[in-house]
Amino acid sequence: MKNLRFFLSVFCCLGSMFCFAQYGTQFENRGFESWANFGSGNDTYEPVHWHSGMSASGSYSYALSKQIEPSTVVRPGSTGTQSARIWPKIVSFLWINVTANGNMTCGRMNAGSSSASGSSNYNYTERDDNRFSTPINTVPDSLSVWVCFRSVDANQNARARAMVHGDADFREVADGTFNPADMLVATASATFKRTSQASGNYTWRRLSVPFVHNGPCNNPKYILFTVTTNVTPGEGSGDDDMLVDDILLIYNPSIQMGALNKDHYLLGESLTIPFTLTGTMSAENLNGTANQVIAQLSSANGSFNNPTELGRITTNSSGNITVTIPTNVVVGEHYRIRLVTTNYPMISNTNGTDLNITSPATEIAENDIDMEATAVEVFDISGRPMNHEDLTPGIYVARYKTEKGFKTKKFLKR
Repeated sequence: MKNLRFFLSVFCCLGSMFCFAQYGTQFENRGFESWANFGSGNDTYEPVHWHSGMSASGSYSYALSKQIEPSTVVRPGSTGTQSARIWPKIVSFLWINVTANGNMTCGRMNAGSSSASGSSNYNYTERDDNRFSTPINTVPDSLSVWVCFRSVDANQNARARAMVHGDADFREVADGTFNPADMLVATASATFKRTSQASGNYTWRRLSVPFVHNGPCNNPKYILFTVTTNVTPGEGSGDDDMLVDDILLIYNPSIQMGALNKDHYLLGESLTIPFTLTGTMSAENLNGTANQVIAQLSSANGSFNNPTELGRITTNSSGNITVTIPTNVVVGEHYRIRLVTTNYPMISNTNGTDLNITSPATEIAENDIDMEATAVEVFDISGRPMNHEDLTPGIYVARYKTEKGFKTKKFLKR
């Protein structure tokens, strides 16, 4: 096979730059928008970080021909302009004709046998070359990918499969085995039939496949993904084809509400709630609406059966939400606050302790307040704590702690 001229050096480092997305490790170029040349002419294009026969290794790699190309047919709702198209083809090895299935992998193909199911034919992770390897240190919850499989035979089965494995040049062998088998950590595998007949409509299907921890290894280091036009090597028609678009690894999401800076608030007072979001929110290939984080206030007895919304923001990231205590809620001492999300729907922990919400309702004279008493806290009318010695003329709120609870009164500083 002619010497392969791989990506320019700038592409060599893209794996380390882009495989770590907001929601954990992701495949580089998972929307197939970027393509690179492995040789001379358009027949040697492959998508960046994804590979077919043009970059194959092995003693029979010279006989492989183009079976991958960019397509302008994209999945429904895509913001991209390209997908990857693969197809099967009759390949001649000397005097033998073999059907080579359409195949695409984030690793590398090896063509080492003239038999379609030969053990020297495999897809593999090549650890010492970041073009053919995707590091990962945890097992995702599931794999999501869009496919459009057009086939002559309605009974043919295509497959998409991801394998998380340990620290080895792991092989997905054509005969159905893995090598080394003791390096397998988990798999997410989907076998599926055509979405339309050959040369028919471009009908897309979104696959969502859970990862199963089915290997003896429990130390994830790499992930190898392969999609093929036929589960059985050497099967299928040359008129079959498959389009692949927008691959996403899904990680279990969670939301954690941070601590509030105090346990008492006035009606109309503002407060800031910190929160931590992890995992996959607003999955980019699901066509869903953007995620919102909503702050909710319980009833005066701590129940969330009919919560009051305090405010909301649109975000997929950790941060803060600033809200205001409504002026029409009932004064009470057993309020709680929590956060909920819309996409993916979740409910956070509460703030953890009862909140006292009081009203600056009663006006009294300044001389009715013992400003030196340690049981008195003073706030301005916006709810901001004030030092007694810093008071300037104006209206303030005094908050008393008594045996029966808290009491607030408004007073005038002259």
